[in-house]
Parts: sequence; C-alpha cells; structure tokens
Amino acid sequence: RSEEKMTEAAPRQTEAPAPLSPVFAMNEDALDKLKLLNYEATFPRPLTRSHFALPASNASLQFQDFIDIVVYLIGRIKRDADFFKIDKYDDPNTSVNKMMLALRSLDYESEFPAAKLKAAHGEAVCSVLDFLTTKALDSDRFVFKMPKHNDPIEPEEMDADDDAMADDDEIEDEVEIKDEDDTMFQDANDENEFFSKENHQIIESNVDPIEWKTELERVGPRLRTNNNAVGKEWRSHINQTIKHSEQISTDLPTTESTLKTINNQLSSAVEKMKTKEKYLQTSFSHLTNEYQSVKAELSEIEEKHSSSNESVGNLTNELSTIAEQLAEVKGTMDSRGSSMTDTSPLVNIKAALQDIKVEINNFELRIGVVGQSLLSQQTSSTTNDIQVEAGDDDMDEEFE
Repeated sequence: RSEEKMTEAAPRQTEAPAPLSPVFAMNEDALDKLKLLNYEATFPRPLTRSHFALPASNASLQFQDFIDIVVYLIGRIKRDADFFKIDKYDDPNTSVNKMMLALRSLDYESEFPAAKLKAAHGEAVCSVLDFLTTKALDSDRFVFKMPKHNDPIEPEEMDADDDAMADDDEIEDEVEIKDEDDTMFQDANDENEFFSKENHQIIESNVDPIEWKTELERVGPRLRTNNNAVGKEWRSHINQTIKHSEQISTDLPTTESTLKTINNQLSSAVEKMKTKEKYLQTSFSHLTNEYQSVKAELSEIEEKHSSSNESVGNLTNELSTIAEQLAEVKGTMDSRGSSMTDTSPLVNIKAALQDIKVEINNFELRIGVVGQSLLSQQTSSTTNDIQVEAGDDDMDEEFE
C-alpha cells in the first residue's frame, strides 16, 4: 500500500504532466525500429527523438521527411518500390489521400481524419510510423531476443599492505578536503559580512497591487493542472483489461457453440448446393449442347456480318470517289455550256475588227501621204537634172 501511495503521489509532485508523453514514446519506438531497419543508409538526415512528436520550424521539410519515410517503409513491406509513390507535383492533400489508401491496403485501422497527417507531427503521424515499422520488421522476420546481461564483477580482495596504503591515501584526502572547506567557509563569511547590511533592510516592492491582481486573474486559470487522473491511468487500464477478460471468458463458450452451429449449417447448405448443381447439370445437358451449337452458329453469322460490313464500307468509299468525280465532270460541262451560249466574245471580236479596220485606213492614208511626198521630191529632182543637162549642151555649142 505504501508503494501504491508513493506511485500515486509521485506525479503530483511534478508541476505539470506531459500530455504528449505517449506521442514521444511512439516516436522513440518508431525511431528505434527504423534504426533496426538501417534507415540511416537511405536517409542522409538523421531523425531526432521528437522529430515527429512536435512541430518543426520548417513544416514543408518535416512533411517531406514523413512522406519519404512512409514510402520507404511501404516499399520495404511490399517488397516493391513502385507500390506506393508520391509525385513531386502532388499537393499535400492528394499525397495524404494516397497514403491513407496504401495504409488501408495494409489493414491499418485509423481513428483520425486524413487531414491530421498533413501536419506531419502528432499522435496520428507517430501511430502510422509505429504501425509501418512493426510491419516492416515482421516482413523481415525480425524477432526480439532476450537481453544478455554480463556477470557482475566481484571486487578483488586487497592485501594488508594495500589496505594500509589506501588508509593513508584516504587520510591525506580528508585533510585536503578539510583545508578546502575551511577556505570556502572563510569566503562565505566574507560574503555574508558584505551582504549583512542589505539583508537587514526592509524589502519594498515597486509593483502596483492592482496590476498584480489583474495579472494573477489572467494567468491563474492557466497555472491550474488536473493531476488527479495521471497517476490512476494504469489502474483504469488494468481494471478494463480484467473486465474485458471476464467478459470474453463468459461470452466465449456461447460464441463457440453458435459458431459451430453456423459452421454445420453452412457446410450442409454447401453440400446441398453441390448436389443440386450436379442434378441441374445432368438434367439440362441437352440444353447446354443446344446452347453451344447456337453459339457456334451465332459466331459464324457474326463473322459473315463483319465481312459484309467490310465490303459495304469499301463500296461506300468507292461510291464517294465516283460521286466526287461526277461532281467535277458536271462542273466542267456547266462551265463549257455557259461559255458556248455566251456571245460576249463575238462582240469583242467584232469591235476589235472594226478597230483594226480603222487603224488600217489610217495607215493607208499615211502611206499615201508619204508616197505623194516621195513622188514630188523625185519629180523635182528629175527636172533639175534635165535643166542641168540642157545648160551643158548650150555651153558645148558655144565652145564649138
């Protein structure tokens, strides 16, 4: 009873219990299991004992560490590195949802929302790491062995001479310690004489009492702690386990009997179904044969239908090409018919002929004018020549 009272009173002596102690414990267990899995060979950054128990200064880096460790552990469990991957362009919500799907595939029962994993710290994160590390150790068939304790070393017996030397050394050490104590007491007395005047004075505070009360009212409720249930948690757990064991022991026979009856009923029902299935197979064998023959005929008809569909497709393609050619021929014929019925070219030719005739007349007129001028020049030149010859003849006659 005295030991129980001591255990109950021990947490009351502390100022405030650590509500995050199970979180720290889970984080330490997970870290120890990671060390057994030799995670340090894969991760360059070492993890601390409270890496995922408390929020870090860099939340993104903490979340990335959590994602990397989960990917490593799931790949170690499934023996497949591609079973669970997170894309670097995924946002935290999609990454956490993918993680929850992977954890459910590993039979992980979560009692918290997926949004708590996005914080990368707290009880949810530590429980996930603890679950995955235990799964990884189980997949590696790791077994914890019993610890091996070294035998206690017995002190050797000393001789009489050694005892005497040890006594002399102890006496010298005691003398030295006494000398040091005397010097320390002298220094302390000097300090006490120095501070004696100040200790005899009245201590007066410069704090306003109203401000002191207001601050006390503000901070007082926060300083109150409920330490009543801290020391009795293990008792409640033990009581719960005892109640559960008693309930299991009382309910186990009835559940075993009911399960046996259900098993017998199911086995009989399965046997009846097997016999009925055999009877149906024997009684409806002719129908199965007919069905198989009809199915074969249907497959042949489907093959013919597919071949006819292919031929129809080819013919429709040919028809479309012929229709395009026909449209081109119709276009050329329409253009030629319109050109044959159109008289505008003839009108243009007639107008051109008239212009040519007018130009011919102009050219003929110019030719006539030029010919006339040439004839006039020729006639004038011939008359001049005749006059010159006549003058020469007269001169000859006069000389004669």
